[in-house]
Amino acid sequence: MPFAVVLIFLVKTIICQEHPNALEGGSWQVVVPELGGAATGKSLGMQTVHAVLLPSGEILVASGSSWRNRGPIETFPQADDPQGGEGIFRLREDPFQMDKIEDYFQLVNNVGVYNPAKNTFFRIPHPTPVPDPKWPEHFAPNDLFCTGHLHVPDGNVLFVGGTQYYHPYRTGNRATYLYDWRKHVNTSWDQIDWRRMPIFNDTENPWVFAGLMERGRWYASLVPLLDGRLVVMGGFVGFDVGYPSMYPFQNNDFVEFFDPQIFASSSDEQLAWRKVSVKSTPNGPFTNLINLNFKPTPGMSCSAQCIKDNQYDVFKLYEQAYLMAEGRIYLTREGDWVSARTPDTAFMRKTKATYHMHIVGSRQSPSIQFSPGPSRAENITSYGTTINDPNNGRIVLFGGQPTSPGTQLYQDDTHQGYQRYAGGRGSRKIEEFFSSIYEAGGGHWTLKSNFLGENLQDDRTMHYAILLPTSQVLIINGANYDFYGSVQYPILLTPKFDEVTGAFLDYDRKRMNEGVEARLYHNVALLLPDGRIWISGGGSARATINYSSLLEKPLSEHNTSSGGQPLPDTSNIDLDVQMFDDGRLSKGIQGSLTVPTETWIAEIFNPPYLFIDGQRRAIITGLSYMKSHDYQFESIIGEQRFYLLHSNCKYNIHLSDLPNKCSKRSKSKLVLIKLGSATHGWDGGQRLINLSFQETSSPTTLQFTTPDARIALIAPGFYMLFYVDCMGKPSVAQMVRFDDQAQKP
Repeated sequence: MPFAVVLIFLVKTIICQEHPNALEGGSWQVVVPELGGAATGKSLGMQTVHAVLLPSGEILVASGSSWRNRGPIETFPQADDPQGGEGIFRLREDPFQMDKIEDYFQLVNNVGVYNPAKNTFFRIPHPTPVPDPKWPEHFAPNDLFCTGHLHVPDGNVLFVGGTQYYHPYRTGNRATYLYDWRKHVNTSWDQIDWRRMPIFNDTENPWVFAGLMERGRWYASLVPLLDGRLVVMGGFVGFDVGYPSMYPFQNNDFVEFFDPQIFASSSDEQLAWRKVSVKSTPNGPFTNLINLNFKPTPGMSCSAQCIKDNQYDVFKLYEQAYLMAEGRIYLTREGDWVSARTPDTAFMRKTKATYHMHIVGSRQSPSIQFSPGPSRAENITSYGTTINDPNNGRIVLFGGQPTSPGTQLYQDDTHQGYQRYAGGRGSRKIEEFFSSIYEAGGGHWTLKSNFLGENLQDDRTMHYAILLPTSQVLIINGANYDFYGSVQYPILLTPKFDEVTGAFLDYDRKRMNEGVEARLYHNVALLLPDGRIWISGGGSARATINYSSLLEKPLSEHNTSSGGQPLPDTSNIDLDVQMFDDGRLSKGIQGSLTVPTETWIAEIFNPPYLFIDGQRRAIITGLSYMKSHDYQFESIIGEQRFYLLHSNCKYNIHLSDLPNKCSKRSKSKLVLIKLGSATHGWDGGQRLINLSFQETSSPTTLQFTTPDARIALIAPGFYMLFYVDCMGKPSVAQMVRFDDQAQKP
């Protein structure tokens, strides 16, 4: 059965079950995967901190060690003054010795894939660690918790860094891996015992080792360049061999470049990497003196170098950055300061500064220059979410939390163990960056305080802004605080334009129907090829894993002919804990636990456009080209059809099931949307490009012209091609690759 037909069938099935006012407020469905995978009913059995849409239309989710503490830990009221947990991996225990690799793998092995077309959820093995060439008899840690990730042009996904140690403080690892989606679609996951560590360099394993970075990165950001390279920046470093012992919250001052062309043509993965130190680069974060009188939080270890470095700015963690014209990357400074939170917020930079990072030099020998950007309207916040808005050309920021030590919510008993630590409070603001070559700093920022609502309950942090095929924007997920006060209603933003000039005016804002599950810290949201929204994850605190080594508790044997995967053993994970301050936990206090410590249930939101004009929906039946090309236009990969598009070319799109009438308020559209890559309240992959088209002699065929990728700043990669009909209802997407250097999809 063709891919598009399967998706349409599932969406029609969902519509038949939906809310009576779905046309106005959309609708929700809890995901209950089919039997035979690794889910138990509606429980996925794992947290989903990271989510990436593969070109196959499947969702790759990962959480690695999942921010958990390794038990036993102290909790209130079992202990009157409990000590905070120390995470899973602790420096003093030397956890990366080669003889500990199998147990390490068990503690990080939380990766899965959901297939929306088949409603299946399978677990897949975490990547296998490699020997560390700088550290004899040790492997290089590769925990995917708090990794950075983004697609390379061929649709594979690059994962960089993640967690090294949790204690004595949060540190990043150096490992990088590519996830090969073509190998993935040819793997029968129901025949794989995902619990067992694959052998390194297994040619059938979709995880491909991609090299070790110069230093560790915890919360790295990735930005695609027009030539196919990825720029990697930011994150906390690790205790890296060859460098002085790191201090708390030490930021990585290298910018690194990954070149997939070199990687594909070389047997040495390290040749694909280039590094540039920006520690002393003028006009950049690391040379911008913002706090001459910095004093560390009392009781915190901070060396002379630590004190000096904290007088200056740094890259934000999970910096929300965008590719602009002329090889320039704009650093909005939205992202995370929360991970450097202490009681007096001393390590959380307080500044309005933004930066332009200019990529110069050659592909083989890149270099970096900076120039100052315009100041934000207020001090930069954390965990707002940004988009490159296709309706007005601005970078738009929604919500986010001002710098704070977090908020304590008190129960009836004022004993410290009965408090609840909620984290930082979100906001209702919208900030917009207007880019202009005529203004100092390249533009300016504006701020409106109550864009997301007029009431305190409308404050948001940890949320997403999803670009929809209709050019609407969906604000979804998040909460009033990091760990408390889930906001379960999305807001649909519909753009308004001047009827004469076509200029953007504003957004109409409409509250949607509510979901069921709380989506707090570590939630994800992604646009699917059928126009629905995948929602999963979220956590109110740090779960505890009471792990027994494989020597004490070997894995059970699994019969691969049983017709299903082995289920995860979740009996050793404690989800009944909450934070009563920023680090210490309480357990089993009546009335205080409103949501599980980790949310393992996924939902799907169906936007109102899916309910327009009943069950009829336009179908893209295929593409064809106008003139002969010197490349392979289409391919079948994993029983699906993919097309390759180049710049400045004319193509035909063939349609069926078009509407019999048109809405006066809607015009048909043809758009490309880049595949999503979501974590920590930002989708760094999504980008919407409007395509120009014209009618042909056939009522079911349109002719469209692709823009020039370099002028339109279209990074090479895989995109969803949506047709939105004149009733305002999108088709199921056709997957295409837009890449002028590629010779086949």
